[in-house]
Amino acid sequence: MNIDHFRRRGLLAGSATLALAAAAAATPALAVVPNETKTPADIVDNDDVYRGVGMIVTNVPGQGGIGICTGTLINPRTVLFAAHCVNTRPETAYDGTQVRAAVSFNVNALPGIQSWFANSQTNAALSVFNINRIFWDARSVQNPAALGFIEADIALASLDTPAVGIPTWALLFSTLPAPEAIDPVRGTGYHVNIVGYGRSGSATAGSNLGVDFRRRAAENMLGGFLSLSDRNAVLFGAGNSLTQNLYQLDFDSQNRNFVFDINAHRDDALPNEGTTGPGDSGGPLILGAENNTFTNEDLVIGVLSGGSRFFGAQPFGAIGSTSFYQPLSLFWQYIAENNPYRYVGTRAGNGNWEDANHWVTLLDPAYRVIDANGQIVNGVPTTPELGLGGTGGDWGGVCIEFEQPGDFCTDVRTGETEGTFTPPPPAATVSNNLGEADLSNLLPGAGDGVEAVEAALPGTANVLGAVQDIAINGMIDDLMAINGGVEDIAITGVEDIAISGGAEEIAIDGEVEIAEDAPQTQAPSLPAPTLANGLPGATGFVPNNIDPVIGEGVAPRYFDVTLSQNGTTTLSSTVTIDKLTVRGNAGLTVASAGNLTSLIDINQFGGRVNVNGAINSVGDYTLFSGMLEGTGTVRAPFVTSVAGVFSPATMGTIGTLNIDGNLVMSSGTTFLADINAAGQSDRLAVTGEANVGGVVGLGIGISQQVNGNGRRFTILTADGGVTGTFTATTISPILSQSFIYEANRVQMEIRAASYGTVVDRDNPVQSAYANLFDQNRANAALTGLYALDFQSVDTIRNTFNSLAPVNEQAVRSLSGQSINLLQNFIDGRLREADKSRAGGKVAVKGAPLNLAQMSLSPMGQPLGLDVMALQGGAEETEMVEINLPENVAMFLAGGIVTGDSDSLPGYDAGAEIAGQFIARNTEFSGYYLSGGVEFYPGDNTMIGISGYFSTLEADVPLGQRVDNDTYAASLYMRHKLTDGPVIDAQFSMGSMGFDTQRSVQFLGAAQTLESSSDDLLISGAIGLSYDIETGIGTISPGIEGRYASVDLTTIRENGGTLGLTLERDRFESKQARAGFDFETQAKAVQINATAQYVHEFENGPQLLAANFTQGTGPGANFVIGQADTDWFELGLSAQIGRGPVQFGIGFESTFGRDSADARAFRASATYRF
Repeated sequence: MNIDHFRRRGLLAGSATLALAAAAAATPALAVVPNETKTPADIVDNDDVYRGVGMIVTNVPGQGGIGICTGTLINPRTVLFAAHCVNTRPETAYDGTQVRAAVSFNVNALPGIQSWFANSQTNAALSVFNINRIFWDARSVQNPAALGFIEADIALASLDTPAVGIPTWALLFSTLPAPEAIDPVRGTGYHVNIVGYGRSGSATAGSNLGVDFRRRAAENMLGGFLSLSDRNAVLFGAGNSLTQNLYQLDFDSQNRNFVFDINAHRDDALPNEGTTGPGDSGGPLILGAENNTFTNEDLVIGVLSGGSRFFGAQPFGAIGSTSFYQPLSLFWQYIAENNPYRYVGTRAGNGNWEDANHWVTLLDPAYRVIDANGQIVNGVPTTPELGLGGTGGDWGGVCIEFEQPGDFCTDVRTGETEGTFTPPPPAATVSNNLGEADLSNLLPGAGDGVEAVEAALPGTANVLGAVQDIAINGMIDDLMAINGGVEDIAITGVEDIAISGGAEEIAIDGEVEIAEDAPQTQAPSLPAPTLANGLPGATGFVPNNIDPVIGEGVAPRYFDVTLSQNGTTTLSSTVTIDKLTVRGNAGLTVASAGNLTSLIDINQFGGRVNVNGAINSVGDYTLFSGMLEGTGTVRAPFVTSVAGVFSPATMGTIGTLNIDGNLVMSSGTTFLADINAAGQSDRLAVTGEANVGGVVGLGIGISQQVNGNGRRFTILTADGGVTGTFTATTISPILSQSFIYEANRVQMEIRAASYGTVVDRDNPVQSAYANLFDQNRANAALTGLYALDFQSVDTIRNTFNSLAPVNEQAVRSLSGQSINLLQNFIDGRLREADKSRAGGKVAVKGAPLNLAQMSLSPMGQPLGLDVMALQGGAEETEMVEINLPENVAMFLAGGIVTGDSDSLPGYDAGAEIAGQFIARNTEFSGYYLSGGVEFYPGDNTMIGISGYFSTLEADVPLGQRVDNDTYAASLYMRHKLTDGPVIDAQFSMGSMGFDTQRSVQFLGAAQTLESSSDDLLISGAIGLSYDIETGIGTISPGIEGRYASVDLTTIRENGGTLGLTLERDRFESKQARAGFDFETQAKAVQINATAQYVHEFENGPQLLAANFTQGTGPGANFVIGQADTDWFELGLSAQIGRGPVQFGIGFESTFGRDSADARAFRASATYRF
């Protein structure tokens, strides 16, 4: 460094400096000593702020003395402390037999130490833990001048039991950045906290009190990062061989009124300023988040090694003395390597626990570095540690300030020295105690003045520029004797207060990240990661705890396992680890032969853990989220679910998951319980007490059975009793849960509400189906239908709407249309028949019978060649030789029928049903054929018999269909009385058949439902008319009464479980008609017209009873539309020809009907020979 030599030489000439140089000494660190405004009791850590800092004791079994140091817990198994506490013996000597060691973490460590001293065992209740292995850095004794504590003073201790519940501390593996300047008040600007269990005392007397086993803490400002040689070069003009850098600080007086307070490291005293004493060795140097903007967490940056004083009469640990710490940044690799704790995870993908290539070491969450952006992050340096070679990068201030002219401070980073004395105001008088009363009193044998000081310090010149290092170990036996055992230790009344604090645990999972320090030119690279060197990214190992076997060279190794990568790890062997964490989408399967033990606890934040073997946790198993499943056993004091999912066996299968311990299920818990139709269910079997909560979700098995029939499922048993309640949930608009709580079990019942509670009661179709579903719930034959239980209200309503038997309305409509068509045809024969057409031979021309082959298109579309055949043509004439008497006529006729009718109420054109728009009402079309013989016993009488066939096809909304075939034989007659009235009558009997088809969708599955029936048809009519001859033709007003019935019977649909048994009511028609006929004849043409008013007396039934074909109970009533009561019918026909060729055509239509409109076209052709 570049130091102002002129000023330094002048300062060194003073007697005070000579005395300073002669008395300067260093000693191993010593309990925290308070400043002059505090007492030792004031600085006891009664609030347990620094929990995780503990007292380390060593003892030779059978001897009463103990050695005392302080250490810091950096993970549940490892304590970081100072090598000089143990480096007087080989590491292997600390085997519990030659020398034993322990650490106690309570504010008052004594009860724990007493417990351990008696039996060498861990007592977690008293926070004392036995140490099973010690590692100390051999470089600490490499340089004799370092006296075993000035260089590489690093050690680690392994605990035989995890220190559960005690905070661990983060370590900064980067050296703090050099400040730009050294401030007279704040110095470097780094505020630090010092903690220890050693001797305390006072600011003037130093650490002169005995060890009382209390943890104390104080604050200070970090003086600098420099070596003792760097410091001595400033104070004495020459350095020494102790060139490894240290973190150093001094003990400042509150008012600068102590003669020994030279402000060795430039700053002013803090309110809670303190220093270290014997027994504090190994304690942490803490960069606190509260007083440093540089960090947002408390960080351990160094390990306490020792302290210095600068006057022979100055007590160690008094004002003016200094302390120095080993920077962790210089020895980070040693710490990482000898830390027995490893945080590990898996590679992505499935793999076996026993596969060494499946695993990778993760970044230790306690490690911190300063990255290239100056941010403190979790990581390790990218370059090797400097170790004893850490001699550069000095910063800090070194001063001699007696509050008199000649005071100076040197910035060791820049080498610049400045005078620091400020003359007092003229009115003030400052007493210079140096060289007068104070020094003469403190230096034995000294007289007044400089000469006396020199005389008292013979040989001063020989030690000028050197530091006399005094190795006074605060852990030798004579510091504290325990003669005869624990009983001889006086227990003082410090009360233990268990308050966690002082360190923040940071969980690390996922891929390894190595945060980089600021880049260094041509820096050497790190070795490849291995499990042994502790660098993240190593593989080739299987996590399974190893306890040390010192005599065989087996080192301890403990594992904290985090499963966070996608993929499932399968364990098929017996493994013990310290801690298990499951995150993300990771999976863990413990096979039936697997047995996993966690000595701390298990935390699951996601993923799936399937236990078919056994999982054991000394601490609790906390299911924050994710799924716990399987049929094995989980042993833990408490299995606690925050927002987790329990699924015994696996989802979709039934089994029992055993919990050996107590179970707590918070309100965020989900219990997925599979059930089946046999009454079996998933179950949680608890040996302790179960406090239940949350919701119970049901697996797919619930949809594979009919629910709501009172069956109960035992879903949880608890030998220790059941408390709490599950939150009953509405599974669907139909299904809900209820729970029955007994002393040692919980049962679940699935209740079903009536479908009537979710349908639109004003909708008759929905109401009918609601009744059917309700009454058939216990019907095993219809189990498949009750998947509808799980659907939404809209889905249920739409499903019912889409199942409506719309074609049943068409059945009644076609019944009426077919009968009306038959009766109207016979009525037409009665009007048009003429004796002049009787006799001769008959041949049929055209194609009236071809109508039977037609598949007629809906009205308005071309009817094709078969209809065109009615118009005649050039086809060959098929001759049928029939010799008829003159009073007998034979006819053949055919016709086309089209029309439309109302649909089931609510299913008319313009409606939208289940998302399907209905564009048209029911439309029907078809044809009829008829042939017969008519007799003319006299000029005024006609008697006819005929056969009749018609077929109609109805296209019904929702894609339904009805086919109707009618066969009938008819007898009819007409007689004209002498005075003009005409009486006519007809009677028909036959069969009317219906084939129906419904193609329905039910929850995505299609069913085609069909039925077929043949029903008896009877019809009759009688009419009275009067022929009025006019100049234009004959007008025949008249009246008629008609009756018809179709004995519709109950039908059963087939084709699926949705098929219905429909109790069709008899179709009846009772009509009164009034109107007139008109007939006019020309030479070869006869024109007939008719107009009638019709009144229907039968409205028909309003209800249609139906049940499922496989259903039970009474039928539900569907509403059907009623027939019209009044309408008009018009007809027009023509008979052409008087010779051997005769043609007939006609048209009929209804008008004024609301429920149906029909149009019939007919044609006939007759030859006579």
